[in-house]
Amino acid sequence: MTSGGELALSLYQDTCATPDEIAVALKRIKDAFPRMGNDFFEILYDRIDKNGFTGKRLEDAINHVIDNFQYKELNVADIVSFDKRTKLFTYNQVCNEICNGQANMGDFQRFEIDGKAYWAKKVDLLNERI
Repeated sequence: MTSGGELALSLYQDTCATPDEIAVALKRIKDAFPRMGNDFFEILYDRIDKNGFTGKRLEDAINHVIDNFQYKELNVADIVSFDKRTKLFTYNQVCNEICNGQANMGDFQRFEIDGKAYWAKKVDLLNERI
């Protein structure tokens, strides 16, 4: 839930990637990076599974790496770290935004995570929700 010390919520809310979806994604990465060994792909499969990737997040992560990777050697983290997130606000932060004239209460959507209330800007959710 934290991203660089900031509270954030992943915008990927579809279902977890199936083994078949992961296999297809790994085949695409193998085809794009043929020099990577089988150990790499076994670890990558495990990390995708353990990190609870959704099907859409996995597809986007693979496409992002294929389209943008520029270094000599691919790392598992280059794929696993991919996510689209929106900032979460505490009640005090929402109040500060409102008091400073930067927003009104209608600009936020409330979420409950682990029994605590947080808010996200609706515009971020509408523009980015996956």
